[in-house]
Amino acid sequence: MNGKTGDRVRLKEAAVHRGERGIVERSHRGRLLVRLEKGGRLIELTPHQVTNFSLAARKAWESMPDRRVGRPKGSRVCDRLSVTLRIDRDLWKDFRAMESDGRIQDRTTLVNALLRKKLAELKSKKAGANA
Repeated sequence: MNGKTGDRVRLKEAAVHRGERGIVERSHRGRLLVRLEKGGRLIELTPHQVTNFSLAARKAWESMPDRRVGRPKGSRVCDRLSVTLRIDRDLWKDFRAMESDGRIQDRTTLVNALLRKKLAELKSKKAGANA
């Protein structure tokens, strides 16, 4: 399976513009004509000089078209949902270090406990302000 017109790619280390992203404009005789996102310059590369994100997605889809994401049904221990949080990089680095050395055993339990504690504080402040 080769790259196709419209595939999204990133140039590998072997390429002059390594790390840049682009879109395949044309595939011909084992070569790719890629338009770089920055500046729109066209360059010719071999498929080995790019990481083809679209090709990887097509291969994954062909191998498991009905795959569902997340945990399988019935594996829920309690009523939870996944959320995305923006956390300062240094804070997350410290958190992960504590998790690695065993000071944090269960990330979900810790986050839930911290949120419950803070919410209880805020509720009590609001109740005191309304009295």
